[in-house]
Amino acid sequence: MPDQNEFLAIADTTDIELGHSQSIQINGTDVLICHAEGGFFAVEDLCTHSLTPLCGGQIVGNYITCPLHGAVFDLTDGTVQSPPAFEDLKTFDLKIEGTAISINNGSFK
Repeated sequence: MPDQNEFLAIADTTDIELGHSQSIQINGTDVLICHAEGGFFAVEDLCTHSLTPLCGGQIVGNYITCPLHGAVFDLTDGTVQSPPAFEDLKTFDLKIEGTAISINNGSFK
């Protein structure tokens, strides 16, 4: 079982421009690292409405819009902001050290 306080380096801040995202897979889970107005956020790369990737969705402010049906999610906490989705996104804790982005490995069981 992963240590709850163990962070795994997954990306570099210089590789993800503001308003863009990068999808990675960690222990079988697709995770979307988003560079939003409020910083960097990590959410499961899976729209809870259509079960399709959010990667490529438009990021405005701290919100991401699903590219398929237009559901909107708050990247800061994963909450749904607009239908057709009604279920929140899973979020993951990140840590930034220098330009290294690390994710809490304890989130993946």
